[in-house]
Amino acid sequence: MDLTCLIHADENFTELGVVDFVRYDGIISLDPDIQGNDWEAEILAEDFGRYGFELGHYLYFPDSEYGGRLEGIKRISKNHTVKLSGVTWRGMLSRRAILPAAGQSHLDLSETDIYPVMRSLVTGFGGLFAAPSGNAALLCGQKFRYQNVLEGILDMLDPLGLRLVLTLDPDSRHVILSTASVCDRSAEIEFSGDYDFSYTSTLGEAAYNHVIALGRGEQENRLVRHVWLLPDGTMTTNSSTPGIPTGAEERALVYDYSSAEDEKELIKGAKKQLKEHGAQNGIEISFDSDDIDLPLGDKVGLRDRTLGLSDVRTVTSKLLTIASDGISLRYTAK
Repeated sequence: MDLTCLIHADENFTELGVVDFVRYDGIISLDPDIQGNDWEAEILAEDFGRYGFELGHYLYFPDSEYGGRLEGIKRISKNHTVKLSGVTWRGMLSRRAILPAAGQSHLDLSETDIYPVMRSLVTGFGGLFAAPSGNAALLCGQKFRYQNVLEGILDMLDPLGLRLVLTLDPDSRHVILSTASVCDRSAEIEFSGDYDFSYTSTLGEAAYNHVIALGRGEQENRLVRHVWLLPDGTMTTNSSTPGIPTGAEERALVYDYSSAEDEKELIKGAKKQLKEHGAQNGIEISFDSDDIDLPLGDKVGLRDRTLGLSDVRTVTSKLLTIASDGISLRYTAK
């Protein structure tokens, strides 16, 4: 991955040259939201005219995920600079919705492998995105509700223990979507207050530890399923599992999901609710690391000795900054 050559290309990915920049900031994130997947490059105002920048062009670092479409140009006269800004490849995926066919509640894809599904989801980008032709992992049918493409892909990969990899291939002029296994590095990499890291630790009870999920049907025929959050953070649908919260310890949430097509989808939705409203114990950390390359989706160990907390958290974002004093990476793990 070469982070020294910022390439400028037109809307057809014809390379127009290398950009001399003063500063570059780009963030890539697991959050399927454009605000967490954007970039900004600052150049000297006196150099602006020689590049021929136009909205819709691309700026990127080859063989990396950093870069994307140019969508904003701002002149800052007092600094004698021009700021170029845009959305990353992930950000572009987050701005296109997955729509089911008319009269259907889901987009139901019959493909049984991840890569054909990915290719189906990115057909609306005019050939910008591509996926390998080989096999990745088998699926048992994949259904998508109204959601953006990035969110749909991440939801598909998560239960398979896979993470999304995006790499621009300048030769084929495609952004290649592929997958890699999530790596749990917590046994070898642990961040704690023993070092100069900024982190937030929370010790508290779950807002809810029991979800009563209501699916299709009317009155006594309505599909009802229960999901409990256990003290160790795992979830169960078995009412006889030891450790299920009862009495004053139980905090139940009624979840109306009448559009769920089947029991499997209803339980999946209930678990998502528990994940959002469940255990409050945890650590979030932001840290700089120039010598460790941690991919999005991999896991690291976190420890707060003061509160007696230790946790395994996922790397959720990476902020790349390139300036006169060098290259830095800031990670966030949640």
